[in-house]
Amino acid sequence: MTDEILKTRNYFHDWYLDSVVIGSNTEPRTLTLGLYLANRRAAVTFNGVTCVSVEHLGLLNIVYGIHIVAPDDEKHARASAVLEAGERLTDRKAALLAFVYATLGAELAIECDSIEVHETDGGTLDPLFR
Repeated sequence: MTDEILKTRNYFHDWYLDSVVIGSNTEPRTLTLGLYLANRRAAVTFNGVTCVSVEHLGLLNIVYGIHIVAPDDEKHARASAVLEAGERLTDRKAALLAFVYATLGAELAIECDSIEVHETDGGTLDPLFR
């Protein structure tokens, strides 16, 4: 379950966002966020991305939380409005609406089919995150 993946990591509250990696321009598209907290490193990959919008990306980006926003959630209207600013490259609608809320800096609305998290302690996940 996607929410459990995020919940077990406290929704990445107070982690720093330091990279955004956009996958190739073929279906299914991916978007990966590189995050760190002290000596911990994580890559959060959104699979089957159909639309994304980024606001307020800066040199310092602190995550308040990464959440799945359900249609019956009171925050859905705001997340949908941010998403509408993005460019939709397909007519397909993905299963989930994820939102990266910021304490400072970047906020992202991401329509995707699933989320994966890979985490390490003290090391790197991939050369892209060095």
